[in-house]
Amino acid sequence: MTDTLLRITNLAIALPEGSERTLAVENLSVDLAPGETLCIVGESGSGKSLTARALMGLLPAPHVKVSEGAIDFCGEDLTKVSERRLREIRGSEISMVFQEPMTALNPVMTIGSQIDEIFRFHADMSAQQRRQRAVELLDSVQLPDPKQIVGAYPHELSGGQRQRAMIAMALAL
Repeated sequence: MTDTLLRITNLAIALPEGSERTLAVENLSVDLAPGETLCIVGESGSGKSLTARALMGLLPAPHVKVSEGAIDFCGEDLTKVSERRLREIRGSEISMVFQEPMTALNPVMTIGSQIDEIFRFHADMSAQQRRQRAVELLDSVQLPDPKQIVGAYPHELSGGQRQRAMIAMALAL
């Protein structure tokens, strides 16, 4: 039997008081082993994005919150760890590619600067190494002319290119 990388147990995500319903997610349990892929499929408003945000510790608190259950990642319950620990985990151990990259990318920073920020926070690399790695990542997601794209701003890229840039950022570490 393989080790469990991620175990979500009886997860419930509560919505703000006065919402049409009280829970966005109820009694969700999932086990994910290393190397496995999990796809969460459902209709609009079914809680897919909130589930992913709960995993990342990015729920719009205090209004939306995990009200029950546990999210165990590599032996740590992410619903109980500090905000500091969540920041350490985000980007280095868990990454998320948001549905609409234009809202996830900083419009006043180049794509290269946004990738560089990940390395400055999580890796011991020189500026030259960080730039080279950013170009390699953009190339790995098949963006044309990655040396040019590191200097581009999000609005200068197509929607598909922005999505690929977000995937490159998720693969950064």
